Amino acid sequence: MHLMNRFVSALVFVSMLLVVLPGCGYRFSVEGPGPRVGGGPDPDQAGPPVRLVIRDLLNRTFQSNLEFAYTRYMREQFAVSSGAQVVADDAKADYVMTGEIVSVSVPSITFSAGQTRERRVNVVVRVTVAHRETGRSLWAETATGTGEFFVNRAPDVEARQDQIQFNRVLQDRALEQAGQDVVELLAAAFWHARDQGIFSGAGAPTTSPSTGSGD
Repeated sequence: MHLMNRFVSALVFVSMLLVVLPGCGYRFSVEGPGPRVGGGPDPDQAGPPVRLVIRDLLNRTFQSNLEFAYTRYMREQFAVSSGAQVVADDAKADYVMTGEIVSVSVPSITFSAGQTRERRVNVVVRVTVAHRETGRSLWAETATGTGEFFVNRAPDVEARQDQIQFNRVLQDRALEQAGQDVVELLAAAFWHARDQGIFSGAGAPTTSPSTGSGD
């Protein structure tokens, strides 16, 4: 019975608060657009769309065909997380991105009994964005992506050929990881540049060129 009285008293107290608080000027409200799923600025609040065409990357390395995969990563990532509207036709773009895969290195990072056990793939990519009509360079960025893999050692001579092929597969996967890493960095840097007003969506550029480094 005592517990029931305490429950009724608490209920009455809460009811009184609901009646009194509005009259005292207290308000519980949320202003603004609220949080955005996935984080980052709201595209609708970041100005007009930046129509961007991404041309095929140049490959300055000895890794064959790497430019095709990295260009695809770039277009996919920029379409979803850079704040740009990626278009396929130059005529529909306000800005043009060109870039190059500058270097690929594969240093050893861990050893066991004098042999390499783990390696890291470092990929450096540099891009530049210019206004399509004027050709004026507005923004440039260099970023480094990384990927790691364990080196497999064959127990006997006969299996070494399979070991070489398998390690090549592991290295290719690390190259993919490094490529995805680097385009995420570049897309984030592009969004920041857009947020700073470097791009105007359409028409002539109004700000001076900006250069950064994601190393």
